[in-house]
Amino acid sequence: MTDCAPRRRRSPSPTLWLRGCYFWYFAGIGCFGPYITLYYRQLQLTGPQIGLLAAILPLGVAFLAPLWGGLADTFSAHRLMLRAALLVAALAALLIARATTFGLLVPLALLLAACLAAIPALLDSYALTLSQREGLAFGQLRIWGSLGFIASVWLIARMMGASVSPLFLLAYAATLALACLATAGLPPLQGRTAAPLWHGVAGVLRNRSVLALLLSMYLVFSNATVLGSFLGIYLTELGGGVGLVGVASVIGALSELPVMAFGSRLLDRFSSRGVLLLAVGMYVLRLLCYSLPPDVSWVALIQLLHGVSFGLSLLASVTLIHELAGQERAATAQGVLGATTQGFAAVTGALLGGLLLDRVGAVNLFRVAAVGMGAALIVCLLAMRVVARGYLGPPGGADTAHAAPPASPD
Repeated sequence: MTDCAPRRRRSPSPTLWLRGCYFWYFAGIGCFGPYITLYYRQLQLTGPQIGLLAAILPLGVAFLAPLWGGLADTFSAHRLMLRAALLVAALAALLIARATTFGLLVPLALLLAACLAAIPALLDSYALTLSQREGLAFGQLRIWGSLGFIASVWLIARMMGASVSPLFLLAYAATLALACLATAGLPPLQGRTAAPLWHGVAGVLRNRSVLALLLSMYLVFSNATVLGSFLGIYLTELGGGVGLVGVASVIGALSELPVMAFGSRLLDRFSSRGVLLLAVGMYVLRLLCYSLPPDVSWVALIQLLHGVSFGLSLLASVTLIHELAGQERAATAQGVLGATTQGFAAVTGALLGGLLLDRVGAVNLFRVAAVGMGAALIVCLLAMRVVARGYLGPPGGADTAHAAPPASPD
């Protein structure tokens, strides 16, 4: 007798949906990040006003990322919070496209910042948890973000042409909405701690090794923010146009691809601490190259260092804090790291960069950042000694960001 019962179709793996989330979220960053300060300049805002607006987004991350991560861990609300943040951020982007004055842009930037504070930590928490379950490397998931960034930067630059228009904000809203749709296949993350919210944050911050890591990352990303926030203005000062800004951003994102694909091998061989030091050293070299007598034709070559500076620092720092803080507070730890790097450090870099921009120009601003990154490298060397003394190794003796699934996965 033939079994006529219909077979259940196998649903796509959650990691496929997560790849979609990364792709569309970072496609949004590619639409927004390279052009927003140029857009503010086109609205005839002053350097301090641009710096303040650029600082609002990381300010929201600084104060709200640990809160959102802690709430998600405490109430197992990762998926709900991720969806809400993506949708409201899309609405905020649409409203920013209609605003033309500094007074209107400030509250809208605050709304956008409150939403964006939640998203990276929640995505990385999902990635670290699902990578453990399925034996994948974190970079194998995060690489889809780089691909989305590359595609959107190239497309938006071609669509806008020679000048910046609100089109990039409309595209940003659309990609955030698509990222929200991609959360449809993400599973709820259960089994988190039921401890009070601030107990988890305080527990992460009581770890001396974590504090040493956070201090070094604060200094590194304060200087790196100058590069990220003012690269477009730097290129236009050298005589480049909007198209060159897009090309430079694409080259930087392309340089991330091999790092994301094979970075786990470096982490296995040299540890997350060693890879982090290498990344900061590459940041020093990159900023020194930018601060040399400027020639816009060299920018493309210098941008190739983006992958081994930003890409490796991302992989190493996300992995290391996960190892130090543990799986029980995965989202909380990523929120604290995000508050430090994309929050307080980015606020410092944006405000100081904005204050110096009108006084010394973008080229000299990059020279100041090069000196600051050299000091950050020295602090990072000392901090990794502190981390090494209190470091017990990743659970199970393997790097949790790309290890095989543990016996009892989260």
